[in-house]
Amino acid sequence: MGDLFLRTASQSLQAFLPVAFGWAACRRLRHGATMAGVVWGLSVAAVVSGPAGWLFQQSTRQALWESSLAVLALASLVWAVRGIAAARAAPPLALSAVTVLIVTRQTMEIAAVFGVAAFQLRSLAAVLTISSATCLGAGAAGTWLWMAGRLNARAASTAERVFCFLFLGQLGMYAFHESAEARLLPWSETLHAATEPYGPDGTFGQQVSWLLIALPALTAIAASLHVKRQRIVPWRASASRGAVALGLAVVALGDGVSLRSAVSVAAVPTDQLMAMATDPYVLFRHTGVDNDYNVLSMASLADPSGRRLPTGIPCERVAFAAGRGICLQASRGVFTTYRAILIDRQFRTLASWPLDGSPSRTRVASDGRVGAITVFVTGHGYGASPFSTKTTLVDMASGDTLGDLEQFATWRDGTRVKGQDFNFWGVTFGRDSNHFYATLGTGGKTYLVKGDLGLRKLMVLHEGVECPSLSPDERLIAFKQRTGTASGRWRVAVLDLATMTERLLVSETRNIDDQVEWLDNNSLLYAVPRDGSAVTDVWVAQLNTTVPSRVLIPAAESPTVVRQATGAGSPHRP
Repeated sequence: MGDLFLRTASQSLQAFLPVAFGWAACRRLRHGATMAGVVWGLSVAAVVSGPAGWLFQQSTRQALWESSLAVLALASLVWAVRGIAAARAAPPLALSAVTVLIVTRQTMEIAAVFGVAAFQLRSLAAVLTISSATCLGAGAAGTWLWMAGRLNARAASTAERVFCFLFLGQLGMYAFHESAEARLLPWSETLHAATEPYGPDGTFGQQVSWLLIALPALTAIAASLHVKRQRIVPWRASASRGAVALGLAVVALGDGVSLRSAVSVAAVPTDQLMAMATDPYVLFRHTGVDNDYNVLSMASLADPSGRRLPTGIPCERVAFAAGRGICLQASRGVFTTYRAILIDRQFRTLASWPLDGSPSRTRVASDGRVGAITVFVTGHGYGASPFSTKTTLVDMASGDTLGDLEQFATWRDGTRVKGQDFNFWGVTFGRDSNHFYATLGTGGKTYLVKGDLGLRKLMVLHEGVECPSLSPDERLIAFKQRTGTASGRWRVAVLDLATMTERLLVSETRNIDDQVEWLDNNSLLYAVPRDGSAVTDVWVAQLNTTVPSRVLIPAAESPTVVRQATGAGSPHRP
């Protein structure tokens, strides 16, 4: 949740700090009517932020929204600052409109992401993260109001000038960057790429938001020390206590608290599980409506539709290889929380950690050293949707993160490419866990990329590939291919990596929304929901034949084939 927290906190600081500094200046100049205008503006902003957030989420021209509002906010703020500098009281109604504009242009985005987190994903972790980050910004604004009331006029005025300089500069860069993204400027694509680090999601752009409170506060302290040092001492002690309390709150509500689950206990004796595991077997999520619903289960590969053994571990997605596995879990309630656990060959929990969003895909390399996890997250992307995917590679020995695919360098036709809307998902590994394939989504299209973990590099290979799965002999990629214009309509297709030719699977013509698993070099496994039921079955289809597909494992999904009875000893970081 780190990205979501930092971005929301940045937006919150940009929304509330200008109001706090303006209020403090009006109070110092004794412009009572103007202060009333600010109060009315805040009240209106609180009412319209939710509807504005919904409209913003539905819009396909979000960059135009942001550019237009930023330009208007910049012009309005320059007007308001000139009035304050001249000690001239602004009309209350006009200042109310400025307040609504300054606040709502940021809180509408916070509201849009909050709505997705609370009502679509129902993620408690995301809701707490957004709420704590918003409270942090509001708390910083309140802290400044309290502090400004105890400063002498010189210190307060100096701090206000520093804030205006920083905020107007940030707002100007924001307006320029978003205008380039909205293609309103000449050479917009080049300018947008050049200003990306300084934009609202860029590293430097977010850092400036923290400087909006830090630099004015330090300036005020320095100015006050020259006049009345004793007035600063009590504030410094109180501020230190507040900073410590705020830090503890952030850690508690952010990623600092480990919500470790209890160690999983097998539903059947371990010796029975190990006896079945002496021969090749298949693991899957049990979807039958009974006491073992949602539980990781296993069956013999020789008779997958026969006897199954529940492990007692609840799983939404599962992957396993060479004695190491990943289970992605969901704890459902009013809010839903998610976590990943690493398991060994005896299905004991080795490590666990919270996930940033709802489980989508997971895979483990055949040598058991590296795993991949894809989740849906809120506030992670900056495209038309407030939620996107996040794909990380993990060390299967410890659970440590080895890399986030968005941080890898992506190359196409010898040129490095980068986009704000880059999303990666559906990792599949080769025999060498250092190399893998995945899907890149950008600009409304999907691409197959080949990755190198050691070099942190991705190479675009082919267009139109989603959720790839590499065959055991590493000759073919099975994937889901969008057909027609209907949203969410996919067919299973196969890509020959040597010739880059693709063909649809003729033995399966239904809509398949899954990352397929290879049973062998000629057979594919995938989950299909039953008509009018929440139960899914695992089906098998053959390549190069018109023989219809058939059910292989009833009441199951997320199959992972374990071909070797014994795995690698102790996976290690590559």
